[in-house]
Amino acid sequence: MAKIYTRQEVKRRRLNFQIFAGIYDFLGAVAGVVVIIACAFLLVALVNWVIRDGSESFASLWDIIQNAIIVPK
Repeated sequence: MAKIYTRQEVKRRRLNFQIFAGIYDFLGAVAGVVVIIACAFLLVALVNWVIRDGSESFASLWDIIQNAIIVPK
């Protein structure tokens, strides 16, 4: 059998649900900001690694190409 609530109980329960929903929305927004910041740091680290590794890789390739094209005297 279903429990019968008074109007005051319904208002109190509705207010409690709204408070909890607001808290979860706030925590979700904070978690989203943290995830976005973490992704930005990871993206910056990736770009720095690609730039550093790319310059080393192309330097080696450039040396190989120069040695193959230019005949030393």
